[in-house]
Amino acid sequence: MKPKKPYHKENLRQDLIDAGREYVRINGHQGLSIRMLAQQVGVSPGAPYHHFPDRRAFLLALAIDQFEGLLQEASAKAEDGLSAVDVVKSRAMNFVRFALDNPHMLELMYESDLTRPEVAPQLQHYQELSHQSGADSIRRCLPDINEKEAGLRNIGLWTSIYGLVSMINKGIIRPFDDGRYSIEEICDWVVDRAVGSALAA
Repeated sequence: MKPKKPYHKENLRQDLIDAGREYVRINGHQGLSIRMLAQQVGVSPGAPYHHFPDRRAFLLALAIDQFEGLLQEASAKAEDGLSAVDVVKSRAMNFVRFALDNPHMLELMYESDLTRPEVAPQLQHYQELSHQSGADSIRRCLPDINEKEAGLRNIGLWTSIYGLVSMINKGIIRPFDDGRYSIEEICDWVVDRAVGSALAA
């Protein structure tokens, strides 16, 4: 007789988030189920519901976990002795690397049922935090501009960057001329110009 799987497990919430992150990274979020994750982390099918009332709540928590990670990395860069300009460039390239390494997670965060037809309020909060953090970084480079101008410049910058990674992930932008232009070179060029435009006097 097989022993019953435990209902509770220390750090179960984080174990589920970790397992869900890896599943989404490889497979996307569409096929993810709470029951499958419970089996993967070795608990009873009902145990995850102690932390997440339903699948949508779990996906929302997973997306928020990724937003928090990106914001923490951005904050760390600002405290890492980089110049204000280098912080903006580094943040932009960090997002590009994340987006290209994690296209399925990017979809969950920005182009899933969590954002359509309306953005989930909790997710909107983190999107706004990300925007404000970016605008603040621009103002540190250009202290004479007002908050609205910084916000518009940040929107312009991230429109370029998000458009870039979306087109790469969809295969619209790819190495051209038999690899003469690599994806890395394309990203470096576009990010450098987008940041330069955002920080132009």
